[in-house]
Amino acid sequence: MNNAAQHHELLTPPPQAVSREVHLDQWVAPSIADERGELRAGIVLEWMDVVGVLAATRHSRRPVVTVSVDAMELREPIHVGERVTMTATVGFTSEKSLGICVSMTAGFARDRDPRRFDGYMTFVALGADERPARVPQLSPETPTEVARFREGQIRREFRKKLEAGQLPTATSLAAVSDTDRPFAIRELLKALPSFRMPWEPDALKPRRRLASYMHSIELARGGHLNFHGTLYGGTLMRWLENTAGLSARAHVGGAAVRLSDLHGLNFIRPVPANCFVHVRSAVVHATGRSMTVLVNVNAEDPMTGTFVETVRAFLTYSPADRSDATVPPLEETSDEDRELRAEVENRLALQRLVAATEVVRS
Repeated sequence: MNNAAQHHELLTPPPQAVSREVHLDQWVAPSIADERGELRAGIVLEWMDVVGVLAATRHSRRPVVTVSVDAMELREPIHVGERVTMTATVGFTSEKSLGICVSMTAGFARDRDPRRFDGYMTFVALGADERPARVPQLSPETPTEVARFREGQIRREFRKKLEAGQLPTATSLAAVSDTDRPFAIRELLKALPSFRMPWEPDALKPRRRLASYMHSIELARGGHLNFHGTLYGGTLMRWLENTAGLSARAHVGGAAVRLSDLHGLNFIRPVPANCFVHVRSAVVHATGRSMTVLVNVNAEDPMTGTFVETVRAFLTYSPADRSDATVPPLEETSDEDRELRAEVENRLALQRLVAATEVVRS
């Protein structure tokens, strides 16, 4: 076999049934890195959505929409020249939704132990009428598949309880088994109440514009649309992270920052074509070493002048230069500011519990 034939064989997908897993391999080029030579976090979110959508679509054989992205950690930067490998696997199915487990490794070719990051995404399949449709049910077989499926069940059980107003308490959480507790805690991140965004107008008194407030506007059209005519979720997440990063930089006086944690990103509804996408962000919590940005995305129909909320997210950033990193405290001027701080502190505390709990998938 000549070299050309060998390359063709390597690059041609096998004719057998399509695998449940979706693999993506990327090299971090300078064009997708920041001024410090580190991969932009928005690109990571976009890649996650690519493999997640494909895994969900392969399984359901239907168009899908991204519903949520659970907590994701990027504690260490990924540099130019490193190889990033992502794997997305269908871990859970309900009647009309799919839970996708996304694992990622990053490292240079010489590294024997690449760094690993994990995430979890939820998708809903759409029928011909653009309404949620049934999906083929997953039948886990191996111990790893059973563990992933159980994780998805726990997430779904918590969502149903929260929709019914049955907020879990510390007592009820203590009754959860050691194996299931990490997943239960993650779901609690979504249980916290929502508050009015800091920049939303108050009918009783005017609010000052926060020093970290950022407002970017994008247009959903052309190459930004997916195959069912709405804004591609990966593109929206890239826009969102870019604006959030600007808020974090503004809070530390323009110094370089990087995303370290994502504490929940929920897609409330899709963004239709030809809408203006307003991404607003502001720092709502700060410690000496990190700051958390609240991001709200609204879609504006220019023909009717209506605004609809589409995404809400909390992202935590830390200074890129840790040698003398000091994050200024955040001034609180209202009860809402204090409520937001309390919400973020609860999210951070729960996330630390997740990180401290060892989960063995075997």
